[in-house]
Amino acid sequence: MGTRPLACLLAAAGGLAALALALPGAEPPPADATAAAAPADGSPAHHVALRPALALVAAGSTDHHTLDGPIDPATLAQHLLGPDPESALPQLEALARTAPHQALPLYEQLLARWASLRQFPQALLALSSAPLGDDLREPLRQQLIARWAEAAPDQATRWALSIPGQADLLAPLQDRWLQQDARSATMFASTLPPGEQRQALLGESLSRWTAQDGLAARDWLRSQGPRPELDDAIARYAAGDELARNAPFEAMDLVARIATPERRWQAWQALAQSLHDIDPEHVAPLLAQAPGLSAADRTRLLGELD
Repeated sequence: MGTRPLACLLAAAGGLAALALALPGAEPPPADATAAAAPADGSPAHHVALRPALALVAAGSTDHHTLDGPIDPATLAQHLLGPDPESALPQLEALARTAPHQALPLYEQLLARWASLRQFPQALLALSSAPLGDDLREPLRQQLIARWAEAAPDQATRWALSIPGQADLLAPLQDRWLQQDARSATMFASTLPPGEQRQALLGESLSRWTAQDGLAARDWLRSQGPRPELDDAIARYAAGDELARNAPFEAMDLVARIATPERRWQAWQALAQSLHDIDPEHVAPLLAQAPGLSAADRTRLLGELD
């Protein structure tokens, strides 16, 4: 097939699938038996322990020490794994500003929890505001995207398309989607706005789908009618050795459906050459039955063959 457009896009993702994020335990860690008793208003004791830090964050302080002492990572971890982790994000961010390596495992726990619940947009949003250096934040981001691609590549692909600055993720997410459902991934790619990105994704999608289920892919292509954005993918598939060898009449039918005259003629030339390479004696009889090919065009094609 030659160099595929998607391969260039995949290079930008930089080893996304190699990263993995461990799931947290099914249950939150048990409360410390030495923790303070719950206050009279019924709120958990660790909420009280975090309130001084909340006040400092609201006042603009960047120091993670409170009037009662430093923020306790163990207590903060309990709160992050509790029913309302968002309320503890200001404390986690305050800790990350002055002790990023101490905050890192807490971010890992929180993001792993959200990933296990498939709350990936929420996790990525929280990570985007984390006061961590790129060397700490980017591996976490890549882990989240890898988990999302594994769990719901269709949802992740649509998210990447809708968020500015995430286009580099489309190729690896589409690749994972193709592994799970090439048909729906192809249909999604065909709805993207015109441009290089759609051409690359659509071409790769059709290539995978035709390899996995050529009959279904050909039925879909025939149902689309002439569409210029499908021309390149159809031409590559129809003129290939496999279809020309095993289903030459279907190959000719697909070439006849190419919308752009110039691209259609190039596809006829490529298909005629493939048929000649397979069996020179059968090229002329086959082309005589080609739909939409005039006698003059057949003569010209045969004259160009080696």
